[in-house]
Amino acid sequence: MMKKQFSQIFRLLLLNACLLLSACQPKSVTVVPLAPSAPTETSAAAMAAPSTTPGFQVQWTYPTGGAIWGAPAISDGVVYFGSDDHNLYAVEAQTGLLKWKFATQGLVRSRPAILAGLAYFTSDDGYLYALNAQSGNQAWRVDIGNVSESEKRENPGANPDPTRFDYLQSSPIVVDGWVYVGSADGKVYALAADTGKINWMFETGQKVRATPTVDGGILYIGSWDGTVYALDALTGQARWQTPLGGQIQTTALVTNGLVFTASRKASVVALESPTGEKKWEYDYGPNNWVESSPVLVGDIIYIGSSGNQYVLGLDSQTGELLTAYMDQVFFWSTPAIKDNLLYIGAAAFTQDPAVGGLFSLEIPSDGNPLPIELKWHLSVAETLMPDGAWAGVASSPIVFDDVIYFGGLDGKLYAIELEP
Repeated sequence: MMKKQFSQIFRLLLLNACLLLSACQPKSVTVVPLAPSAPTETSAAAMAAPSTTPGFQVQWTYPTGGAIWGAPAISDGVVYFGSDDHNLYAVEAQTGLLKWKFATQGLVRSRPAILAGLAYFTSDDGYLYALNAQSGNQAWRVDIGNVSESEKRENPGANPDPTRFDYLQSSPIVVDGWVYVGSADGKVYALAADTGKINWMFETGQKVRATPTVDGGILYIGSWDGTVYALDALTGQARWQTPLGGQIQTTALVTNGLVFTASRKASVVALESPTGEKKWEYDYGPNNWVESSPVLVGDIIYIGSSGNQYVLGLDSQTGELLTAYMDQVFFWSTPAIKDNLLYIGAAAFTQDPAVGGLFSLEIPSDGNPLPIELKWHLSVAETLMPDGAWAGVASSPIVFDDVIYFGGLDGKLYAIELEP
């Protein structure tokens, strides 16, 4: 046992050195082929053959006509999700059968918010929508100026200009009868959840792709202007604003008096929630944007990264690097964690298509700072991106009743059942 622990600690020390020096080669992955699906008119079809890899089996997939970037949401046995084919979908969580779909005039990359019988989401056509969650009928829509150029959104990285990596969407949240959301017009909006009437708008210096977080009557959100804002949730008045030095797409995590967020400065920060004062900052180094959002387990913050290609575990009080996993993929999505297993989507260039997909990683238990280990990897190699540049999973997974739901850049929503 002592020999094994020494070996694990040595590996972590070696990995930490690699993180600091950027001298490590990516570790290899085990590629898990997907069983083919047989779509019908109403379903993506229940999978005919489950995966033979220990740890999971594919229950069903549902195909759409465009890549899926946004995270799904589940409520009352129904999964809601958007697609680049301009539709919002509602499918039965157990079977993958289609309940309804609703067409917009733009890419739908936001995660729906489901509350009080309504489904809220945004589209690149400029609107915030509220639909009846059971029927898909429109309750209301409001123009929030959320218009984006689809040809740029569908081709991330096709141009050296880093602003072309504009692939995320602010998702609405509903708190105390108000809907809060950011927009491509650079504003944060607060609207009445029942009518869509705008209560207030707050203007930042650039487009807002981050999803807001509300805690204790304060709304926290980042902007592409590189600043984190704390706003009064009822009035929209600024309490404080803290520049981070890079475009922010991350959804802030607010807990224990701290605001955890990240930016394209390639760093993760902890800010004091009452003042915005920086408590600590973990710097990844150059060319290592952070698009993922943080999650907290015990005292450890887990978060993915982009060019750096790491999933990191940081001490939430000090920012010290405790544990890490590295691979040849872009961990753009936000982790979902259940029973010491971390699930995260990863995108990759199609020149090496087998490496993108959903990763299951074993994280340390009992506070032991040991390396994160790969448990299994489900490959998503096909793509519906028009330029064919990216494949894999950019959607953030959700776990519900031992089933993982996530979307792929192949245009399919996946339901993966975890095995004991």
